[in-house]
This record gives sequence, structure tokens and C-alpha cells, in this order.
Amino acid sequence: MDKDRFAPFKTGLAELETFDDGPPHELYERMRDEAPIIWTAAPSDWPEVDQPGFWSTTRAKHVAQVSRDPKTYSSWLGGFAMRSEEVGSLEVARTAMIGKDGEDHRRMRGTVSLAFTLNRVQSLEPSISRTVSRVFDAAFERGEVDLATDMAGVVANTTMADLLGIPEEDRARLNQWTDAFLSADDAIAGGMRGDEAMAAISEYFQELLVERDAHPSDDLVTALSAATYEGEPMPRDEQVGVFAQLIAAGIDSTKNTICNGVVTLLEHPDQLDLLRDEPTLVPSAVEEILRWRPPFSHQRRTTSCATELGGQKLGPGESVVMWLQSSSRDPQAIERPDVFDVTRGPKNCPHHAFGGGGRHFCLGASLARLELVTFFHAFVTRVANAELTGTPRRIRSRFVDGYTHVPIALKPHGRKARG
Repeated sequence: MDKDRFAPFKTGLAELETFDDGPPHELYERMRDEAPIIWTAAPSDWPEVDQPGFWSTTRAKHVAQVSRDPKTYSSWLGGFAMRSEEVGSLEVARTAMIGKDGEDHRRMRGTVSLAFTLNRVQSLEPSISRTVSRVFDAAFERGEVDLATDMAGVVANTTMADLLGIPEEDRARLNQWTDAFLSADDAIAGGMRGDEAMAAISEYFQELLVERDAHPSDDLVTALSAATYEGEPMPRDEQVGVFAQLIAAGIDSTKNTICNGVVTLLEHPDQLDLLRDEPTLVPSAVEEILRWRPPFSHQRRTTSCATELGGQKLGPGESVVMWLQSSSRDPQAIERPDVFDVTRGPKNCPHHAFGGGGRHFCLGASLARLELVTFFHAFVTRVANAELTGTPRRIRSRFVDGYTHVPIALKPHGRKARG
């Protein structure tokens, strides 16, 4: 059957080694130019749900087309990661919003949106600013820190824990569960897999719900405990699914984008100098960082019927992988895509870091942007000199682009902020 699928060259995208040195942008460029829709056979040891392989789409217009047609391209049928076990079993993926289709997704997202309001996000701004200030103060005191664990991870974990209402003594566990969901192939996960993490999250969340039922608070766990579907309580497994998705995506994506952004700015000192001279460019720089290094490499959908995409005929039940790292550098969608330019401005910086649009567009995008703008404003106004003191260690993953360790030395300005 594979002989009938368009595969003019081997992509290697099913192999972990392809991502060892970061996103394979030379490969993406070749795919965009020669085979925008191309087939890759799955390794024989992949689960049955991931066989016999997948179609890759690398152009922005095709990513948008797939993302905005959930009737044809389903999250439910095969999950949202190229290799389903990347984030746990298919059953686990289906408990999350991103793993649902149609009415189930509409109902779940609508309910969560009522709890995840703009006012609730904006109310976190003072605490985010305090957290960011605290991690920079600590970094300056020590001189040399690990950006991933001592700064980015603290900001991301504290923000999501504050939003949810997680007690201080339990917050370290969130990182372990997040690593198991999104980085199970890396040593950082400690051998824990997605299903094991989901079981632990379920047990913990149900304990929290019992406590909130007795003692309501102004946090997202309380809002979820009171959430209803047309007058009926939100099913417990879906409450757990929302909780797990917020933890995993909310912590990991922000942490990795901070690390990716700092490393990128140090690789482009002229752009860092621009931001130091004009801190008002930070919101624009955040969008460019998201475009340049999306924290997730791809999303997956599965065809619910026979269809055609980019001139290729796809049968029902076939996996389609949207490479967000590639579509965010598509020259058909953005000028000078291989130039890192913090002055583009949001309107001139289209990217798919939060997905390709449609129903599955990231619900937490506004919170992520608030965290990122706050962190990078502090970075360009408070840091006089930043220097890597070792080689950053990448997360070993097909799904996540980020670092487990980024050793860095920071020296402050004589005053706390400027600009």
C-alpha cells in the first residue's frame, strides 16, 4: 500500500535522532519545495494506531486547512501527536480538549472558557511580575544559574499553580507529571510515562476537588468543580483531562519558549541590543520568538474520510502531521522567514506556535503571552550581560522543542529597570 503513497525521499521524521540538534530546518525547506505533502512509513515497533505511517504537511496554507476542518481531520481518531504514545495512550489523549472533536470539544471548550476568562488571566499580572522579579533577584545573587530550572521553570510552574490554586508543597509534582506527558523519551521524565502521570494526576485532582467542594476558593480548580454542561455537572474524567492539559501545556510551553527565546537572543546579539535600546519592542519580539522556535514541533490529525490535500489523495483513517516549525517559516506566508527580526510586529509575524487556527487554537495563548512579555521585558531591562557558561542540553523528543538545562551567567544593571 505504501508504494501508492507519495514518498519521493525519506524524511527521517519518525526517528528521534532527526531532532537531536534541534528542528531539521534544511529538511523542512526541502519538503516545502519538493513535497509539501509527503508520506513517511512508521517504524515497525510503533503502536497499531500509528501504523502504517503518516502524511507530513509543511506549508502554512495546508496546516491552516487541516486545523480548520475538524470534520475531515480528527483529533479523536488517532490523537494529537505523531506517535500516540508520545503523550500517553490514545485513551489518555482523548480526555483532553485537544483530543476531542465536534460537540464534545465544543461543549468542553465552552465550559472551560467560562472559567478561563480574560479577567482571571489579567488578575495574575501582579503575581507574575512578582515571580519574575524574584527569579531575577535570585539569579543576580547567585551569578550563575540554570535558566531552565531556576528561572523559566519557576515562572511557568508558579503561574499555572497560582491559576489553578495548587498548594505550595505540591507544586514540584506538576513538573514531574508534565515531563512524563511531553518528554517521556528523555531522561528528565525519570522513566515515568504519560499513562502513569495521568493516573497520579487523576488521584491528586480528585483530592483537590473534595477539598474545594468543602472550601471553595477563587481559583480554576474551584471553577472546574462547579462547571456544568447544560445544567449537569461536568463529568469527572473531563475535569481531570482539562486539569492535566493545563498543567502539561501551560507549564512546558512557557518554560521552553523562555529558554528558546533567551538562547536565540544570545545567538543574535544585534537583536538583543535593539530590545535593550527599545524595550517597547518586547511584545513584537515575543511573537518572533514563538515563530522562530515554536515549543511544539507538530500536531497530528487523522482523516475521518477520503479527501485530498495539496494534490495528494488521502484515504480514511490516515494520519496527517502538521509541522508547526516548518509552517512558521514558510516563505509563502512570511517575508524573510529565515531572518530573526524582533521588529516585525505581530501583524507581520504569522506563526503556528499556538496551532494552525480553528477550534483547537490554544486557549491559554493570552496567559502565555503575558508571562513571556513580563519575563523578556525584565531580561532586556535588568540584565547588563548574559553569557552561556556551558552547552544547553536539548530535550530528546519528536514533539517538544526545548531544553532541560541552560547554564547561564547574568550580571545586572546598576539600577533595577530602565525604558
